[in-house]
Amino acid sequence: MLIIQHIWTKWTKRSRGANAPLRRPRLSEAYRLPEPRETEGVVRHEIRALESEDFALVEELGRVSRDDWERLQPYRDNALDWRLWHDRAEIIIRRPSEGRQQTKWPAHLPVPLFTLEDGETARIEWNGRFMSSMSGRNRASYYEQHVYWLAVIREPRARLFLDAKPKKTIDLRTEIY
Repeated sequence: MLIIQHIWTKWTKRSRGANAPLRRPRLSEAYRLPEPRETEGVVRHEIRALESEDFALVEELGRVSRDDWERLQPYRDNALDWRLWHDRAEIIIRRPSEGRQQTKWPAHLPVPLFTLEDGETARIEWNGRFMSSMSGRNRASYYEQHVYWLAVIREPRARLFLDAKPKKTIDLRTEIY
């Protein structure tokens, strides 16, 4: 089973804290994993705090297919993809929202980025500034920050990512202001 803990936030200049008190919460580096009801496939544990939801901390857990994951695309800038076999997963990272992205991204990333075997964990971080409009009419920007914890494991435990010593740590963060 592949478990994805996706911790992310999305905001605009209004709440970034530059000239006003910071409204945007600082999310933890990792979270306790609720007991998944699923024991096969891919399980998504999402923790988010979005300006559009008044930065309420929202937590969701459930099985996710690659098609379901792609359908979440309009809701957030999705960079993660995978190929799953019984006891391993190939992890793929793609450029998020290429037409709207205003921040640096590596010119080339290998495909797959890496492979996780049974019992291994990994962490990927990225952030970005994006144009709110492709047409240029709305010149405002929005910002996103993402952390993906990934694990291929047969029996998940609550502290899986809190106690993890990742096989890989990928940092694709850049200056977004």
